[in-house]
Amino acid sequence: MERSTCQRVAAVALALAALIPACDAPTAPEPPGLAPRYDNSGATLLECPTTEPRSVDATINGLGGTFSLDGHSITLPAGAVPSPTLFRLIVPASSYMEVEITAVGLDSFIFQAPVSIRLSYARCTQDLSSAALTAWHIDTQSKALLENMSGADDKASRTMTFSTGHLSSYAVAN
Repeated sequence: MERSTCQRVAAVALALAALIPACDAPTAPEPPGLAPRYDNSGATLLECPTTEPRSVDATINGLGGTFSLDGHSITLPAGAVPSPTLFRLIVPASSYMEVEITAVGLDSFIFQAPVSIRLSYARCTQDLSSAALTAWHIDTQSKALLENMSGADDKASRTMTFSTGHLSSYAVAN
């Protein structure tokens, strides 16, 4: 091979060698709330303001149980928690139809069986009879829509019901 051809081949080989590790290099995770992890298809949070924050606590054991507040509820089947756990359901002062459900004192909580969550939008005064509503896992701070929970909308009771394996903040969107 000519010297200039060898130099070009060597330069290309070096450039490719430099790129290969970059393909496998770990990338920093997206900061939470800055961008939805899922395509939200133009959904926006349902505006139903409340200025009064409210909450309820309940201890649920391995036998399961239900607790509720203002039409919102969480139902845990038997076996969803391994031991008695204190849960909190919060309806924050917010412009949106949202709730936060936590295991008190824990940063996160994964259930051993799916639980059912019902979100009530009964406090919303607008006519939503023909609105296509969805339930979403949201970022508490930014209100970014993170995951469509694929719930069922019961127009008669003005509630959204869905199953999940984790606790988080949830909201109704249209």
